[in-house]
Amino acid sequence: MVETIRVDRKELTADEILRELERGNRVIVDVDILGRTMNVAIRRRGGTYYCDTALKLLRDESDGEMRTRLERYRLARPTGDELEREAAQSTGG
Repeated sequence: MVETIRVDRKELTADEILRELERGNRVIVDVDILGRTMNVAIRRRGGTYYCDTALKLLRDESDGEMRTRLERYRLARPTGDELEREAAQSTGG
């Protein structure tokens, strides 16, 4: 049975979100934008990942692509490697 898991932005890491998707669950991330809460629904069907926002349905074909999207849109809580990349980018290195 598919379970829907609702979390706040950065509550789960990318690995935790991907693990839930592999189990067949759907993850809904609540994101505050300009004082309003928007939902981003993330799911996996037949090897394709779907990230459904209020504006667009985005598709990714691999774990790596989905992980990049979770990091780029800052939906997942950063891990050590991601924090180091962010620090390097902010210092120009």
